[in-house]
Amino acid sequence: MVAWKLKETMDGHGVTRYALQKDTGIAMNTIRAMYDAETQRPDLALLDRVIHGLRRLTGKDLGLEDVLRFTPGETREG
Repeated sequence: MVAWKLKETMDGHGVTRYALQKDTGIAMNTIRAMYDAETQRPDLALLDRVIHGLRRLTGKDLGLEDVLRFTPGETREG
């Protein structure tokens, strides 16, 4: 199963939703939905912007594994 890990990463690095929104220009409603793990089908361009924003804001070499988590053997209903 693939699940969001954005909240964990942002909170762990002290990045606010507001800071990510300002840095990336992504709509606050979109960031809120990803942060709250409500977004089911993010597009690649959006993920790219989020990762680059997190890297700029934290100064860390963050990647996709810091935004999404894959757990083998589990599936999501729907």
